[in-house]
Amino acid sequence: MSKTIKELVNLALQGGPGFCQIAVTNACNARCRFCSFPQVASGERVWADPERLFKGLHALKKAGVQYLSITGGEPLLYPALLPAMELARHLGIELILCTNGALLTPGLICKLKALDLHTLIISLDAASPREHDEHRGLPGLTAHIREMLPLLRQAGLDPVASVTLSRMLGDLRVMMDFLKDLGFRRVTFSYPLNRLNSSYLGFADHYSVDFTPRELDQWFTQIKELKKDSPLSILNPTLGLTELQRQLRGQPTRFPCLAGYKYFFVDWHLQVSRCHFLGETMGPLEEIHQLTPVRDNCTACAIDCYRDPSVFQYVAVSLADTIKEWQQRQWLKGLRTLLHPHNFLSLAALLEGRHWVRG
Repeated sequence: MSKTIKELVNLALQGGPGFCQIAVTNACNARCRFCSFPQVASGERVWADPERLFKGLHALKKAGVQYLSITGGEPLLYPALLPAMELARHLGIELILCTNGALLTPGLICKLKALDLHTLIISLDAASPREHDEHRGLPGLTAHIREMLPLLRQAGLDPVASVTLSRMLGDLRVMMDFLKDLGFRRVTFSYPLNRLNSSYLGFADHYSVDFTPRELDQWFTQIKELKKDSPLSILNPTLGLTELQRQLRGQPTRFPCLAGYKYFFVDWHLQVSRCHFLGETMGPLEEIHQLTPVRDNCTACAIDCYRDPSVFQYVAVSLADTIKEWQQRQWLKGLRTLLHPHNFLSLAALLEGRHWVRG
């Protein structure tokens, strides 16, 4: 049996690949109003300990994590960023990098290409350079992003625009045209956060993201309509949007969040949490392969980082459950698990999510 087939079998037994998001620092060079990172004073900035982080990357590999998303604050400020990414790639972990784009340079783009970066995500907040730059507190930021995008494309890095749903947005079609004009081909919408219980600071109690459930429901409907003829590939799955609308309307959800089971969040103190919404921690990163996974069908939040991928991976987890049930000779139970209608919905969402893969 080839190594590749063995890996596929192992993935099936594990319920698909694991995913981890690490915020390597609480430092940020931007001043976004719907974020609390700007409140971090210079003397309170924290950088993940490189030695511990490197050990933690080995533990991630042992834990079956195959996708690592690096964020902050602004991760490009982190001194040990490139060595950490190099080690992760050496371990066979796929890399996702989230940035505001201000510190991108031609030289850095070449280094990211050499590291075979899987996905680069760049945040955009409004459909005009003036509004975006003013909100970020970084004059000239949009022009800089426009300058870097052709270089990123030439390097084979087809970046994803990340747009937070906020009152800065008007007509989403205008935003799509703006992103296309800048040079983006893919976009993902981040759902607004005005409260988190963890150490993560990517939220603020600000009117720009303080939506009622009805308003959020309307946003999700707009995105689903826009997906039909958008000039950009919208990466949020239709099924995921529908699930969150069911939750907002008080209807039972069909695809439970996999945070704590297949997805994890790690802060700059290198403490593992199920996600960046819940407050309790599970243990240090270096021991993530020894931590007991949590699978309790949580629906406490509507964070796209966890809820959308949970729709994609439902079918893989279901397949792993089927295999375990058959190993225990529970043949009918395993068959019911395998043929559950939600598996087919998840497969359709997975096909829709193919645009996350680089062309």
